Amino acid sequence: MQVTIAKVHENLFSGDALSLSAITTEGEVTILPKHEPFVANLGKGVVTVRTANGEEKFEVVDGVLEVSNNQATVLL
Repeated sequence: MQVTIAKVHENLFSGDALSLSAITTEGEVTILPKHEPFVANLGKGVVTVRTANGEEKFEVVDGVLEVSNNQATVLL
């Protein structure tokens, strides 16, 4: 699946991923390829993106996670 993690004026990550894990205001979620459409507010924690080359972690204070059409977008 395609994952994008961005701030207002900065793209932190863009690429293919095997999964994305995050802490939402409702609890922890893991998004896998072909996940159903999903929108959630992010809570304080870490977003972990797993790729074929390993993991990348991003500190989050708050934000939004949107998943649709095999794409996951995190806006911080």
